[in-house]
Amino acid sequence: MIAAILLAGGVDHGDLAARTGILHRPLLEVGGRPILLAVLAALRGSRSVGPIVLVGPEAVQAVAADDAVDVRAPEGETFLESIAHGVTAAPAGAEHLLLITGDLPLIPAEAVDDFVQRSLHTHAEVRYPIIPKDSCERRFPGGRRTYVRLREGTFTGGNAVLASRAFLERSQELIGRLYAARKNPLKLAALFGLPFVFGLLTGRLSIRQLEERASAIISGRVAAVISTYAELGFDVDKAEDLEVARRAAGG
Repeated sequence: MIAAILLAGGVDHGDLAARTGILHRPLLEVGGRPILLAVLAALRGSRSVGPIVLVGPEAVQAVAADDAVDVRAPEGETFLESIAHGVTAAPAGAEHLLLITGDLPLIPAEAVDDFVQRSLHTHAEVRYPIIPKDSCERRFPGGRRTYVRLREGTFTGGNAVLASRAFLERSQELIGRLYAARKNPLKLAALFGLPFVFGLLTGRLSIRQLEERASAIISGRVAAVISTYAELGFDVDKAEDLEVARRAAGG
């Protein structure tokens, strides 16, 4: 069984909150509803995901109806604590856990299913989605993402991780650092070693090389899963992201 841990905590103190007056990004409205409800609908509509654990503050929890969530957990003081709360709250029978953020305004259930099914075929302990640049630019013209050039193409990272429960229970600090660095190629390279800094800057690294190095770091198999669903990597971090999302949603 696969359980989803929806991470919807955190407080925005930047330009986005100043412009909208909304401190929790999952509560921003896109397409006439809070982003949180769009992510919950995608998870509930997925054929691959079972129970849904919502990790977030009371203001966010209040927006989610009881039939949209199976388990509720409070957010932690840090991102790592929120992950820990979600893992602890997940049903005991869930051997695989899908960590996903609550600020993906246009994610469809198909994107969740596609990522999960491709991930399970890898038989890895940790699976992370990477999305081709051309997929992002076609879906979200005008949207700005952080990209990494590899031998196979240019990619951005997604906002989800599918991992075994055993890995998450033993390596929460590591997965948190990797997640925090997901949009910063140099931070990722620093975790992997100096040769990877040069390899990323020159575009000489292959997906397989990244997987092998990451696998060595966590002492378990890591797989990069190519997804053409740009919605899996399009989160709302800035005011311009919100504008792009609302245009794509038609309002």
